[in-house]
Amino acid sequence: MTSDKALNIDGENIFRGHAAEISEELRNSSLGTHALVLYPDLLTLRELYSFYARSALGDSEIFLFLPYLETVANVKRVLSEDSANIDVRKYEKEQSLLIMDSLKGYFGLQEGLIPFLLQTADFAKKSGKSLSVLSDMGSFFYYSKKDDLLQYEMSLPSRYERMNLKGFCAYNLRDFDVRFSDKERQDLIKHHGKTLMLLSSSNGN
Repeated sequence: MTSDKALNIDGENIFRGHAAEISEELRNSSLGTHALVLYPDLLTLRELYSFYARSALGDSEIFLFLPYLETVANVKRVLSEDSANIDVRKYEKEQSLLIMDSLKGYFGLQEGLIPFLLQTADFAKKSGKSLSVLSDMGSFFYYSKKDDLLQYEMSLPSRYERMNLKGFCAYNLRDFDVRFSDKERQDLIKHHGKTLMLLSSSNGN
């Protein structure tokens, strides 16, 4: 696994931890947070979104997850398993749990993702809830749109002021290392309010 030292990641806004710790950090983030989440592998990302979904759905949150490395159906299966034990159908029916393929979210919606997010955040507010969005940005690499990804990220505010949502942009650590220059990585880190680095759930890896 690529080390954070190799990535030259440092600063007061960097938080490192395992899935449960990162989930708690995200949960405790204030409304308006725009954070960068770096994960080492799919297994560790699964642990994170399972921890987060279980805690968020038990509270006053709507959780929107946009996966890239696995299908929507597989995410539902993971969330339904014993470790998370979430009644996916129940929360989907309540519109508290939304799972959308990242490719569809960023490239398949006629009006784009942002109008959908604003509409969902407004629905959450009227329901007495807040909206949390965990989105895997790898879909941009699928279409070789790195420049578009950087432009999109920089077009977003470092903090969503006076908005009823928290946004977490997830990147596979290897993609983050290989596909961006050092300056691009640093620009992304500086642009987000905080960076959270997931430690691998594998033994010492």
